[in-house]
Amino acid sequence: MPSVVTEMSVAGGTRTLVAEKLISKVKPSAIFTDNELGAADADLVFNDVFTPSVTNAVPVPVLQTIPRLHINVAKGDCHSTEDFIKDIEFLGLVQVVVNSNVALPNCFVTMVFSQN
Repeated sequence: MPSVVTEMSVAGGTRTLVAEKLISKVKPSAIFTDNELGAADADLVFNDVFTPSVTNAVPVPVLQTIPRLHINVAKGDCHSTEDFIKDIEFLGLVQVVVNSNVALPNCFVTMVFSQN
């Protein structure tokens, strides 16, 4: 299974974890947040960003951003989410967003996933 690691070092920043792939879903099997050396508590939102298909009812669909997961990790702590993410699927681009105006240097997010 592929995995990706990113540092959340920009205040209010967004990091793309997995790019959108047509007719594909991203299924995370584990998300690890390492905030042991972080500068502040980590308030993170994992968004699913995609454009729906054209239909008769919606001839010009617009970009959708749907929050799928919200994680809070205290400064000096680590967090693992394996059990309660088993029903989460992303239909498009997977983004993690710092949900505050505080930069989070040394806060790392790792996502292990499958894409089918």
